[in-house]
Amino acid sequence: MKKTLTSRQLKKEKAIVIGGGIAGLLTARVLSDHYEEVMIVERDELPQEPSIRPGTPQSFHPHRILSRGNMIMERFFPGYVDDLLNKGAPSTQNEKIILFTPYGSLEMVTPEKIASSSRALLEWTFRKRVQKISNVRFLSKLEVIGLQTSDNQSQVTGVHIKERSGQKQERTVAVDLVVDTSGRFSKIIKWLEAMELEVPQPERLKVSLGYSTRYYHVPPHVKEKWGGVISEAQPTKGIGTGMLGYIEENMAQTLLFSAGGVHYPSTNPEEYEKELQTLATPIIAEVVKELEPIGAPRGYRTPESVRQHFEQMEDWPSGLLVLGDALCNFDPIYGQGMTLAAIEAEMLDICLSEQRHTPQPNFERKVLQRMQEAIEPAWWLSSIADLRWKGVEHVGAEPLKGVSFAQKYIDLYVKQAVKRANEKNDPTMFLQYFMMNGLVLSPREIINASTLNMLLTGAETLEEKQLLAELGNIDQKQIQERLNELIPSFSLAVDEKA
Repeated sequence: MKKTLTSRQLKKEKAIVIGGGIAGLLTARVLSDHYEEVMIVERDELPQEPSIRPGTPQSFHPHRILSRGNMIMERFFPGYVDDLLNKGAPSTQNEKIILFTPYGSLEMVTPEKIASSSRALLEWTFRKRVQKISNVRFLSKLEVIGLQTSDNQSQVTGVHIKERSGQKQERTVAVDLVVDTSGRFSKIIKWLEAMELEVPQPERLKVSLGYSTRYYHVPPHVKEKWGGVISEAQPTKGIGTGMLGYIEENMAQTLLFSAGGVHYPSTNPEEYEKELQTLATPIIAEVVKELEPIGAPRGYRTPESVRQHFEQMEDWPSGLLVLGDALCNFDPIYGQGMTLAAIEAEMLDICLSEQRHTPQPNFERKVLQRMQEAIEPAWWLSSIADLRWKGVEHVGAEPLKGVSFAQKYIDLYVKQAVKRANEKNDPTMFLQYFMMNGLVLSPREIINASTLNMLLTGAETLEEKQLLAELGNIDQKQIQERLNELIPSFSLAVDEKA
């Protein structure tokens, strides 16, 4: 029989987290409130100062925390933004950001207190916090090579670990809960199949994306003159995304992005600078002329984003959970990864609290089900955006809902939001769009009958005609019913604690 966690047991039991990145640190922070002992197994030697680890090659590239993620991280690590600022990260509060959309440009001021830092500094800051938690300990330079299970393989009871240097000795650590946060290189599928379990086919977004990043030293007069700059992609024209932002040590990062596999941004310095000039706005290229390059650009390429559906497994073993990129990995250009790890960690915290007070069977599978509900908006929004690129394809047991309709709806929404912000000095519509992409608001807050009626002004523009064609021949009373057919409900995605 599978073991069910009870309130009496939780505080007395041990948990182990595979992977010491952002997702692993957030998970360990949550588990420390519910388990007597928490261990983090990390392949790398943990650096004493902020630096890029071999296990996180993507650390070189820009990272950002969305609004929802910042709320959750502040709850788990109160004052973490001040820690980043004290280490030299610039504040984005009240910073002017210039955003170039296909429908015009906007100047925005960031109201939130958020620090703009490298991934290495953010991870180091969280790790220093977790290292101070008395019942958490790190096991570094070790690799998890397999799971220990009960005789009938219905329960995970520990992990087999191996030293990565020296004599490379192996040993087994018995625990009550294993959480895999080891990212895109997770071996969870291999381990489940070794337990003779049938793993459902995942959803795949065959995106063939690529981005390249370059660092620059920023003279003081440049930062005073220019804030962040974002140039949105225009896939139908083959124009990619470009970004300019600032981090610690008076450095700036520029990023070029495209999807579909037709063209990857260059890592050749001369070609990279030329490609900056092909963006929808010349501003980034103009700013870069005043900066001092630090080394050559570096690239990142991946053929697909993957969303596992472990929650569909009725025989999912107790004592095992998966979180972060090992559960679902996203196109990094939208900055969702760290925020989704925070959302999943928060959901785990909620579920463990409920389990402590009202124990239920099949706890781990129910956690996975609720995590899937929580990440649905992010997967849907990023997929909708990526599917604008020629050559990108969604593959799954169920087709992605509302792709064509959502693309046309969002186009019309953004067009009118930009127009209202510039002509009427009313940014309300765009701020709602911004909060949706920040995973604070459900897409249903933007896509609903009331907003649709507002968008359809009767001007019979091309965008309005295309959107009406997607709705079909329906009357006013049928609009919400038709919307319910076209897009997911997202009814359980934004938790009441957010």
